[in-house]
Amino acid sequence: MKVYALTGGIATGKSTAGQMMRRLLPSIAFFDCDEVVQGFLRRAEVLAEISEALGEEVRGENGALDRVRLRELVFEDEEQRRNLEGVLHPKVRKECLEKREKSFKNPSTTIFVADVPLLFESGFDFDQELNLVVATSEATQRSRLRARSRLEDKMISSILNAQLPIQEKISRGDVVFWNEGKLSFLERQLSRFLHQFYIS
Repeated sequence: MKVYALTGGIATGKSTAGQMMRRLLPSIAFFDCDEVVQGFLRRAEVLAEISEALGEEVRGENGALDRVRLRELVFEDEEQRRNLEGVLHPKVRKECLEKREKSFKNPSTTIFVADVPLLFESGFDFDQELNLVVATSEATQRSRLRARSRLEDKMISSILNAQLPIQEKISRGDVVFWNEGKLSFLERQLSRFLHQFYIS
């Protein structure tokens, strides 16, 4: 079984690429860090840890997580962002390693891929053989973020500044998929990559 990391910048199409890979290759085992984080954020015990690390202001009036306030805190204050990462990253990595080990035991699994947004920033390592990067220009990232999230330019800049520049991610990647055009272009790139090894 091959072990790969999938990463990219926000709004480069990384999640879309992951969905395409799963459709193109049903024998893939896929781990989605964002999905796992969302699950953790719904757990009362994790919310308690986050509140202790960042302060009670991350809770809304009903005691639930105030996601808007959390986003403002972590993207405006680097120390708070590191506090949040200190709570979540060890939990996510543990889940990733557990799923990787389960996948090794399944003889029908040909690849294990973990979608890790902050792969390079966090030093997230799980003995992957290749780092796959989905990339676009920064201008495209900004345009997509405005369209899909209706964020102000200041917040978009804060989010992008919290990540490595996309060109640096490209330089660190072993395989780069360029996602500026139609989705069919991205799918053809992924298909060619998978076809070399796995699709008969």
